[in-house]
Amino acid sequence: MLTPHAENAPSPGQPAGTTPAPAAPPGHRGRRWLKWVAVALGALVVVAAGGLGGAEYYTSRPQFCGTCHVMEPYYRSWSRDLHGAKLGTRCVDCHYAPGEHHTIMAKFKGLSQVASYFTGRYGTARPRAHVRDAACNTPACHGDNAHLTKSLPIGVPRVEKRLIGGQETEVKRSPTVQFVHEKHLRVDDKLTASESQFHDLETQLQEASGAVYESIRAATRSVKPAAQRERDMRTLLQQADLEALLPDALELMRLEHLLTRLRQLAGINCAACHSYDASGTRHFMKPNLQTCFTCHFNNQAFNRDTGACLRCHEPPTRKILVHDELVDVAFRTAGTEPGRYGPPSASAPTTTTQPALMDHRDIVARGIDCASCHLDVVQGEASVTLRDCTHCHDQEQYLKDFETRDTQTVADYHRVHVAAQRAACLDCHRTIQHHLIDPLHVATSADYLRPVLNDCQHCHPDHHAEQVKLLMGIGGAGVARSMPNAMFGSRINCSACHILSATDLKGAELVKATESTCVACHGHDYERLFQQWQSEISTYLDEARTTLSRVEQRAAELQARGSEVPREVQETINLARTNIQFMQAGNGIHNKNYALALLDVTIRDLDAAMARLTTP
Repeated sequence: MLTPHAENAPSPGQPAGTTPAPAAPPGHRGRRWLKWVAVALGALVVVAAGGLGGAEYYTSRPQFCGTCHVMEPYYRSWSRDLHGAKLGTRCVDCHYAPGEHHTIMAKFKGLSQVASYFTGRYGTARPRAHVRDAACNTPACHGDNAHLTKSLPIGVPRVEKRLIGGQETEVKRSPTVQFVHEKHLRVDDKLTASESQFHDLETQLQEASGAVYESIRAATRSVKPAAQRERDMRTLLQQADLEALLPDALELMRLEHLLTRLRQLAGINCAACHSYDASGTRHFMKPNLQTCFTCHFNNQAFNRDTGACLRCHEPPTRKILVHDELVDVAFRTAGTEPGRYGPPSASAPTTTTQPALMDHRDIVARGIDCASCHLDVVQGEASVTLRDCTHCHDQEQYLKDFETRDTQTVADYHRVHVAAQRAACLDCHRTIQHHLIDPLHVATSADYLRPVLNDCQHCHPDHHAEQVKLLMGIGGAGVARSMPNAMFGSRINCSACHILSATDLKGAELVKATESTCVACHGHDYERLFQQWQSEISTYLDEARTTLSRVEQRAAELQARGSEVPREVQETINLARTNIQFMQAGNGIHNKNYALALLDVTIRDLDAAMARLTTP
């Protein structure tokens, strides 16, 4: 049994009289380990933070981007570009939005690129690095907006060859287009004014057209070529007997398309014009002029609205040589009758015309349309086809509205593809060429006339208007309702009947209609029926002409005796002339039923007029 002092007894080997050291309190040893762990963790955090900071610095340098072989062309072009070679702009300064660089989201973007590379997915899709406008407009870059008002020449001075006096001559040309960012980026005031003008005209047209307004409004949203849109609107108003509203309807259509383009400009981004230069000579290419051409010329009449020449071009200040010195020989031969011409005689007088110089500024001041000389400068259409859409989309939900698209649909397409996905114009649109034909070529070939020669409507507007109206059962006076040809709704077009080669009075080739096409579809009975129709129309037309002649003769007799021809009779005579001319020009065979009805009404009204003129 231990005594109370036994626990203080010296341990074996301990000198007598000494007190043993007290034992460590419980838990002290654990706290010591915790302190060492905390110190180690702190050091680890410091090292990790330093490592992360170093990694952040290293991976933010363009040289790090260039270590990946798939980035070599981009790094090489950056090193040659103004941004890299002189300004020292880093990749992350542009490819991350301001404030995004040090965020977790930015790190995940970088890791996703690494994952794409190691999984083999990188390069399988179309590469497109998005650069937000905010990255361009930081205070250190373009945030001062000095670029907005700066006038930038489009193109470079060049030397072109012309034939002058039969000799090739070099002529210096300077750019005539000055681009100003402000005109394209600050469009809010113009947009507001155009919207106000549109709504005022819309209200006015809605009140004047009544129930037809919805059809007019749908026609204004059409995205067909400008000439086709105007023809469709004209036909619509003719059918509704509202031709007086045509100027307002066309103006509403013009404003609708102008607003569409202005809204696209309001949402345009820097990358729409400034994209990567795949040539490697610089990182950003000079603005792709196809962007300009697509916006200015697509579905636009020449030298109208956004395609107006003087909207971008300044008239050249240098005078242009139109032709060199000319010698004009009088070909009237001595001794011939007045007005008769023959080979020049030795004594025939000659006159010399001095070289002709033309000043564009004078031409503009006179209001001469640029199309007179430059209709060839816009070639092609920036159209989009359904096949272009299927390059990216293979599901019906994305394609179902394409064939019936209008300005609203196009606005939605641009919002999704351009504003949200930074699509470039040429990703969807075909190219438009905008340049002068080689002056030497113009002097030796008529190809520069091809745009006009290929456009019959240019010289012959509504050339077949009477035939078209007859097919639709409209255009005459006196028939209360339209009477379309039975075949008009079956999609039969002109080429179905006009298959017979023939010549006109000048010997030029044309294609005539023939009854054989009726027989081919309907059988031989229609050969006799076709001849019968022609005979009926000819008989009615001859009777109408004869009746009109009698009424006109009677009216002339009354006027010769001093009698007054009633106003209603004179109106009947005028309408009869119009109907007969309409039938002669359009050929009633295009719509036999409507032709006979119109001629029958004409003959009836003329008979009534004749009765009135012969009544004492």
